[in-house]
Parts: sequence; C-alpha cells; structure tokens
Amino acid sequence: MRSNTNTGVNEPYVSVHRLNTDDFAMLQEQWRDLLENSDADPLFMSWPWLFSWWEVWGKALGLELALFGAYDASSRLVGLAPFYLHDYSSPFGLRVRRAHYLGNAWHISPTVRTEYSSLIIRKGLEETVTDALMIEVSRLNWHEMVVCDQLLPELSRWKKGLLLGGRKIALVTRSTDVGVRVPTEGLFQEWLSKLGANTRLKLYNRRLYIKQKRGDLALKHVTDQEVAGFFEHLNEFHRHRWGKNCFDEKAVAFHKKFIARLENQQLALTTLIFDGKTVSVLYDILAGSSRYNLQAGFREDFDRKVALGTLHLGYAIEECFGTERIRYYDLLAGYGKNSFYKSRFQGETVQFYTVQFARNPLMRGIYRAQTFLPEGLRRSLNRLARL
Repeated sequence: MRSNTNTGVNEPYVSVHRLNTDDFAMLQEQWRDLLENSDADPLFMSWPWLFSWWEVWGKALGLELALFGAYDASSRLVGLAPFYLHDYSSPFGLRVRRAHYLGNAWHISPTVRTEYSSLIIRKGLEETVTDALMIEVSRLNWHEMVVCDQLLPELSRWKKGLLLGGRKIALVTRSTDVGVRVPTEGLFQEWLSKLGANTRLKLYNRRLYIKQKRGDLALKHVTDQEVAGFFEHLNEFHRHRWGKNCFDEKAVAFHKKFIARLENQQLALTTLIFDGKTVSVLYDILAGSSRYNLQAGFREDFDRKVALGTLHLGYAIEECFGTERIRYYDLLAGYGKNSFYKSRFQGETVQFYTVQFARNPLMRGIYRAQTFLPEGLRRSLNRLARL
C-alpha cells in the first residue's frame, strides 16, 4: 500500500508504505535514527521493545501487522505508525475488527505493558507526516481502534486526525492511570530534604540502621550473563508477595530478547545483596534522558523496620542524580500493594489515557447508549460482551 502526499507548495513530499514482518526486522538502524530525532518515547517506542513484542506475541495471538512507514523524497524514514489488526467474536456473536498499537494486547491476552504509546515523527515534519500516516491508518478495515497508555497530546492528535473530513467516530475513554517521574538534575541531598520524614527514612536513612543492626547491604549491578538468574529472583519474590509470578514464560522470553538487543550502557538491572544472598531486585532501563523502573521484587520478611523495595529505589534514584545525562527516574504507571507510594517522591505526575475510537455504526450506537447506564453496570456489560 502506498500513498503520496504533497498537500501544498511548501509542504514536503511524503510517501507512506505498509511494511511487512521482514521489513520490520530490517528497520533497526533507520528506526533508531528516526526515534532519536523525534519526541516519541525512547524506550517503549523503540525497535528493540516493539519488535521483540511482535516476535513473542504477534503470531501466537493471531495478529495482523499494520505497520506504516513514511518516507521523504530522499527515501529517508520520517514517520512510523506501529499498529496491528485483530478480529474477535463476542459471546453474543458480534464480530469486531480492532486496530491496536503494537506493544499492548488490550482485551486479547496478558502481555507486557507498553506506556507512552504514540506515532514516531521526525521533528519539524509533525503536521505533514502525521496527516499522511492518519490517512493510511484510517483506510484500514477496522471497526474500532484502541490506543493504550497515551499522553494527552497524543490523544488530541488522534481525535483531530480521525475526525478529519467529517468522519463519524465515537470516542470512549476506557481507563486513566497515573505515573510519576522524579527529576534528577541538581543534588541528591537537596531532593532528599524535600521529602516527608517517613519517606526519607524509608528511601535513605534506613541504610544506617541496617549497617548498625544487621550488617552490610551491598548494591550490585547485574551483568548480561546474570540476566536469567535475575528474572528467577524477580519471579520468586513476586510469588511470595502476590501469589503468582511477575512474568510468565512468554514475558520472560520477551524481556530476554529485548535486553539482548539493547545498546551498551542501557541495561540497569541491580540487586541488593545481604549475607551473600539476593534480597531485592530492580529492573531498570536507561533510554534517552530517563531511567525507567519496569519492575521490582524483594524479600518481605527481611526486616519489619525496613521497606526493602523503597530502600532499593533510593539507591537507584541516587545513581540518577550522579549521572549527567539522566534527567528523570521514571516510576511509570501503577500503584503499590497498599498505597500510591510514588506520589511521595516529589516527582512530576504523568496522566495516561486508554481510549477506544469506534466508527462502525453499530458499535457507535452501543457505546452511546451505554452513556445512560451507571458506570458499574456499563463495566459489567462490557466485560461480559468483551467490548
């Protein structure tokens, strides 16, 4: 599939192509160059993350790749729309075809969570390339589009693009979530001083208590050869805390593929070692100017006075303050087991939106009718019908 876009005398030429899996596999270098020259998220919109996701779950879930690349007159990649299509039948016989961003399988199957979903557009060409990609995505045969964990500017872009030309689209907000990212420019001790006394105790001051009362607690960086053991510890700690593994077999396979494709200095897996044993693990990745905290696990029975997971985060955040190119420690979306502990870290709040665009007349009618129902009943009906 190809479209040529040249909307005005001063508009650059853009050609859009639908790419197949072989094309996807060969895009690593061009994708990286585009991503580095865009405002898209450098971790979740990266080729290693999204291609590894596709390798693990694309065929297994019966998904159809709908990846579009936009090229300028010199055949330089200037934009990407990373989508796939999925067909399903509801328990009531309703057949729905959905377009999804790569990286999430909303209402299909548990995978990993991909946040900051967006188009990838070369800076300076946002309007022209966005319009060209929107045209092709809109031409796809889908009844609904689901975009998970996007920021408000991206949501506004899609609302504007899909409603062009008077298209009839119903927008349904399916969920919102909150994340926190901690600015790490300046001095670590200054940041600590702004925290509440109890938060500062858990993040930092308990180091002295452990040293005086228990012994040495050592921070260790995990090597490439130790990745398998790291994930075993992570799953073990989660089984004790939550009653199930953190990552199933496919998710572990994904993370191993992803890690193997990272560039040098991006891997930031750390463990806390006490008395020769691993008592806490932190799964962090460096990308762009951020260090992302993807997962954590720890021994809950280590010491009743010590919040071991929070203490480990304190070590990681301190490292970020000491690393010149890192501006944020991103705790991402999600709540703790007992409270939204991230809100106490003097960070910036990040709002994520998961939305559904319905253009099939029947689906539009169903969702509009649901607006008159109580929220609890609406959620129950959607779960039952898998809508």
